[in-house]
Amino acid sequence: SKRSQSRAVAGAWQSACPRAPSSRRGRRACARGPPDMPGGGVVEVRKSAESSTWYNATVVDVGKDTINVEFEGEVWPPREVPIGQVRLRPPTPAAAASGAAATEEDDFDPQVDDVVEVNVAATEASPSGWSRGTVKKIKNRVFYFVACEGHMRTTQDVIVEKDSLRRVNASLAIDPAALFRKIIPVERGLHAWIRSQDSAGCLDDVAARTNLLAASITTGRLDAKGTPKVLLIGDEEGVLLGEKLLIEIHFRNQIWMQGFHDYRERFLEKIKEYETQWGTWHKEVFTVDTSFVGRIIGSKGANIAKLRQEFGVDITLEEDESTWETHITVAGEDENAIKQARDKMEYVTTRIQVDPDQVGWIVGKGYQNLQEIQAKAELIYARFDDKTSSIELCGLRAQVEDAKLMVAVHRDYLSVYQDMSDERKSMLKQFEELDKKGGGKGKKGKDRSGRGGADEDDW
Repeated sequence: SKRSQSRAVAGAWQSACPRAPSSRRGRRACARGPPDMPGGGVVEVRKSAESSTWYNATVVDVGKDTINVEFEGEVWPPREVPIGQVRLRPPTPAAAASGAAATEEDDFDPQVDDVVEVNVAATEASPSGWSRGTVKKIKNRVFYFVACEGHMRTTQDVIVEKDSLRRVNASLAIDPAALFRKIIPVERGLHAWIRSQDSAGCLDDVAARTNLLAASITTGRLDAKGTPKVLLIGDEEGVLLGEKLLIEIHFRNQIWMQGFHDYRERFLEKIKEYETQWGTWHKEVFTVDTSFVGRIIGSKGANIAKLRQEFGVDITLEEDESTWETHITVAGEDENAIKQARDKMEYVTTRIQVDPDQVGWIVGKGYQNLQEIQAKAELIYARFDDKTSSIELCGLRAQVEDAKLMVAVHRDYLSVYQDMSDERKSMLKQFEELDKKGGGKGKKGKDRSGRGGADEDDW
């Protein structure tokens, strides 16, 4: 079966290739992206110079006559492969569309008897790869019957669709002598990150953008000893550019991101702490006009700081710009302390409508009554609006309530004073009638209107 053939190939490969020393066992090659991704150290290797099946791998390092590679998913252990058995992967149409050089694969149209390469899927025993074969038959211009060569040969043709075929890879073997190799140190604060899977994407980006053969970590495991470093392999220009991208872009941004991550973790812990604390606390929420916020906070926060300390409460303010109101939340363990703190901050403005014939009585001459109410209730202000015939009171809610009560009581006394005035007028009228009967004069020659004679208080 195809599965047993794959296992046989895997066994032959593992016996033919010596194990390469590697300290990157903790990092999987599959983290570098899909097998058909150009760049990023993706190469193809075969188990012998005669083999027609090439397996996808990634470059770990290069030696004088060998290249160290590892395989996706670590299905095979890392290997040290002779240079003649390693070749670059050809660019794919997808890579060309994303900005790489155009390839002939765009107009690839295999015909009967054409020699092609067939995609070999990864199994539990072997990585993915490509095997050479010949197109024997095409059905409905969709299905291709291919006779594979070498280890992949079977008694029956392999049936695949076009996207599982490609031209025979004509890439030359990699020449280590033409490669430039550089090791980049990693700052201490980035050691954990560079050893994690998160760094794989950054290394892939550097390798792909600068056409490097490899961008790998010298010590990849989290528990590995020694200082991790990044190895760049490629042509000299690409390596130098890759170094700049790595240090100036990725490392610099990762340091900033690490700082932000640490801050975020501390912030989330604080939020969790507050949520736990607030879950057992009492709290009250009320709204004030935003114009009062400055008065509530005070100069340099003096007023609100004093309230927090005096009542042992937590106070937060949240402005709603759409309504020009500010929501204030007071929270703490003592419900009574919360209420007292609220009383010190809840500023309100209210209007009391006044009948025109009551204005003089309530407001007083020269607004004297209104000024007395403002002073006694300790309001911010108390003023009369002629246009609406109303009194406007502004201050803390408790103060405004006191002032409203004063106005109401004062208004109630108006009827009493009016009754007294009516009774006085009636009495005066009676005296006037008695005066007329007695000659119109009192004992001292004045009438009873009060313009002379005895004082009214004597009557």
